Amino acid sequence: MRRSSRLNSRSAFTLIELLVVIAIIAVLIGLLLPAVQKVRAAAARIKCSNNLKQVGLAIHGYHDANNKLPYAVMYFQPGENTGTYVTGWILILPYLEKDDVAKRWNPKLPRNSTVDHDGDGYTNFSLQQMPIATFNCPSMNPPSAQSGGALGRAPENRSPSSYVFSVGTHSPYAITYSGIGAVDGVIVPIRNRAYSVDPMQRDQYGNQEGKLTDIGDGTSNSLMAGEGDFMPAGTPSTYGPVWAYGYFYNWAGTSTGINRRGASTDLQYGAFRSQHPTGANFVMADASVQYLRDSIDPVTFTGLGSRNGGEVVTLP
Repeated sequence: MRRSSRLNSRSAFTLIELLVVIAIIAVLIGLLLPAVQKVRAAAARIKCSNNLKQVGLAIHGYHDANNKLPYAVMYFQPGENTGTYVTGWILILPYLEKDDVAKRWNPKLPRNSTVDHDGDGYTNFSLQQMPIATFNCPSMNPPSAQSGGALGRAPENRSPSSYVFSVGTHSPYAITYSGIGAVDGVIVPIRNRAYSVDPMQRDQYGNQEGKLTDIGDGTSNSLMAGEGDFMPAGTPSTYGPVWAYGYFYNWAGTSTGINRRGASTDLQYGAFRSQHPTGANFVMADASVQYLRDSIDPVTFTGLGSRNGGEVVTLP
């Protein structure tokens, strides 16, 4: 009996043994967590890359169907006097299996119109609130407030996006407000006037949607789109891309580099940024996807923005 009691007394852990086991588990968790985070970050980056691949193929699908590339934004639709600023992201929705949204969108009405023009129960106001999965990178922090999006604190909700078209070497803010005329990128803004002002509704600066064959620098050396985010100054904000309104909120230029952050208007509106470590994903004009590091030579990156700049560019 005494021997059995002795055996029973030794079947439990001592306090020191328990503390050692807890310490070992804590060390293992500490070693595993960074590995898990790296795996999640890698998975998010792959998903983001796949999104941009789908965007590139959708742009090519649009080009094949219309014999031209989509525009970044068109201020006034043909024959219209209301500026609706329709985006190229809306144009490519049918090629992303989102024809249900594209067919219901009325390009002749503003993005926040509550007019149900065909009685189907949908308006531009309700459609713009629909998240489009392909337009969102899983790594991107959403806007800091539901209302506002890229337009500050407007009394409406807009679906955020993680991607912006590449319109060339200049920033959208500079193009819009600094008198810059023709842009030099693959996807261009059409800043036309109202029909009553200009019946031809030409772009004021000579821009027009181009073709893939117009890209003299080569489709593999010219950017078509890349990443954007809602943290221009490094903290969550309401400034960032939205797919439903194209004034200058979902296109970017290469002069600001990659992942530069600050309070300037050029960085708030239309800079390439991501929440991936060390760089961002881009889709080239040939629909291939490249991960470019934010340490890329600025001259090289600027050259990737132009379609016919004549630069000799070697991707790292």
